Amino acid sequence: MKTCHVFVSGGGVGGLTLALKLGLCGISVIVAERNRRRSPLYKGELLQPKSIEILHRLGIGKQLDASSFPVETLRTQEWNWNHNDGFIRNESRLSYKILAHPFNEARMIPHEELRDLLIAQIEKLPSVEVIRPAKFMGFQDDQAVITTDGKEMKIAAHYYVGAEGRGSRMRKAMGITSEEKKYNHHFLTASFPRPASLTDGFVFGAAHSFLGLFPLPNEQVRSVYMIPPGSYRQFKDQPITDYYDLHGQYVPELRETMTTIKEWRDVQLMIPFRFQSPRYTRGRMAILGDAAHSVHPMAGEGMNLAIQDADVLSELFCWMDEQGKWRDERQLGWYESVRKPRVDQMIALSHRSALATPITIGRFVCCVNVRSRRWKSDRFCIFNKCSMFRVWDMQKPIYWIGPII
Repeated sequence: MKTCHVFVSGGGVGGLTLALKLGLCGISVIVAERNRRRSPLYKGELLQPKSIEILHRLGIGKQLDASSFPVETLRTQEWNWNHNDGFIRNESRLSYKILAHPFNEARMIPHEELRDLLIAQIEKLPSVEVIRPAKFMGFQDDQAVITTDGKEMKIAAHYYVGAEGRGSRMRKAMGITSEEKKYNHHFLTASFPRPASLTDGFVFGAAHSFLGLFPLPNEQVRSVYMIPPGSYRQFKDQPITDYYDLHGQYVPELRETMTTIKEWRDVQLMIPFRFQSPRYTRGRMAILGDAAHSVHPMAGEGMNLAIQDADVLSELFCWMDEQGKWRDERQLGWYESVRKPRVDQMIALSHRSALATPITIGRFVCCVNVRSRRWKSDRFCIFNKCSMFRVWDMQKPIYWIGPII
């Protein structure tokens, strides 16, 4: 059996941020992380200014700046399409430089790179131990039970924190249930070399499509392309060059740089969810990050909320230790009181952003002029898979509208 002040289930960015800050306060921590190696799954990469400030305070600012790409401006273009001819209808830009703050930029960093930076800093602290691979199984005799290398181990701590994502066993141990809500769209995401001119974040939107491009370090770019739910298989039945075309229609230079994407297995499917746990604490247990809430990726806030959860919770633990209130479990409620209202607001904002996306505006996105039999909007009809058609009376001409399946 091992003992510590705080046990953390989950060694993602949120759990590691918590462990690092507690270690800097001299509080003993054990982190159980399920994966021994880097995860190939896509996770958040956009760091907002508040999170960058927190990471600088934790002593990894220089390493973060060297391993990430600065994003000072986000550009949005609204396009209109007439058959295969498109033009920009509206264009806007959001500059982080308007913030009267030293950290007035965002940064893109591969998720696993950020985890490596946190682990490297944690390894310098004698009071923090990271066990991997290790999986939290539940509680027995008021002690956490983990499995590592096929063996069972008990960990006795005064506080237990779940940071293991949506399927949190800690949340289940707390007896908390929360309903997940799905959206009527999915995303295709991949990273590939970017043109030298692509240094800002870009969002392209039209009545039938949505594409986000965000520059990464090492001359890479992250693509997020919205698709109707359930259509991924039909995309995979097409040549991979069709995936190039979905990007090239907005940024022609990408057709040349995207050739590193050889097949559809290089493109991941991302399914957005939204949920909010009704409670973040119970007794001596707490949850943070995706274990406590999940926001639509439109806001680019999932990883940032986890970092900020960890910052507030660790600040509370350090204060309790300094004030001699370490064993006063009632103090843990302050974490929920501070964080939950803020997260509620962010979930509402990201949800409203999701409702404004092209596919969400209407499920019927493929339009055919009944009289001319020509496609009016054919970008999402690229595979000619429309069915369940109905007539939508828009006076003259009448349009025949149906969803992609």
